[in-house]
Amino acid sequence: MEFHEDINVSLYLSDLSPICEFESKRQRVALYEHPLLGKVLILNKEIHHIENYQHLYHEPLVHLPLAFLEEPRSCLIIGGGSLFAAFEVLKYPTIEKVVLCDFDHTVLDLMSHTYEHAKKVKTDNRFHYVEEDALLFIDNINDKFDLVINDCFDLAAISASVSMYDKLSSLCTPHGVCSDVIYRHIFDRVTSQKSLRLLNDKMNLALSLTVIPEYPGILHVLTIWGNNPNISQSQTKTINLFQLDKSKKHNFKVFVPDHIPYYLYLPPYIKEMFL
Repeated sequence: MEFHEDINVSLYLSDLSPICEFESKRQRVALYEHPLLGKVLILNKEIHHIENYQHLYHEPLVHLPLAFLEEPRSCLIIGGGSLFAAFEVLKYPTIEKVVLCDFDHTVLDLMSHTYEHAKKVKTDNRFHYVEEDALLFIDNINDKFDLVINDCFDLAAISASVSMYDKLSSLCTPHGVCSDVIYRHIFDRVTSQKSLRLLNDKMNLALSLTVIPEYPGILHVLTIWGNNPNISQSQTKTINLFQLDKSKKHNFKVFVPDHIPYYLYLPPYIKEMFL
């Protein structure tokens, strides 16, 4: 089987073997096996993860923002039904609560049936799943979190009268941090520039050029923002106590806490395009 998304920039996959396909109450779900890249999850004809690429996305999404926090206690994940982001957050011994809001439990069930990491997440007593429309959930929740991860929305597209960036930062503790990969690749200037306009001059901000091979265009910008005074593009080292502890087994596959300046380096062409 062959697959590519119906957009002008998309990864083309061939030699896919179906594992399962079904229609939930919310969406079309399909899981395939690729001979080189492992399992491929496709929701509503959009690639949501490729197994052998997923560390390139989820580790910076989680561990880079946590580099600005000494001892994170709580996390909110919007979307993230694959449970890869939740798995990375739960590596931190100081984490006491991870709340994940996703509108389709069948994806979480499929992941826990397929992957060991998902089984571990679902049986961790720190993990709490809420099956609800994320926008309704965001409007009604009263809790505050040290880390808020958007793994669901194109925040720029749904920011109308109210900025979704402001909404998510309002869910943070005073030292909290938000994390989001801009929905489209860096050469989609409209989306990228709108996202950065909504972020600039409102709060502390750091950006990272992130390689996500399975997402359209491969090159994306990870945005990290909030009122946390430690967030800075010029940060030279992590302040996270778990990341700093050399005696701990971090089990990171691609993220290296000692290389924070590498993650925060922005090539000149990025600055010229967006800053």
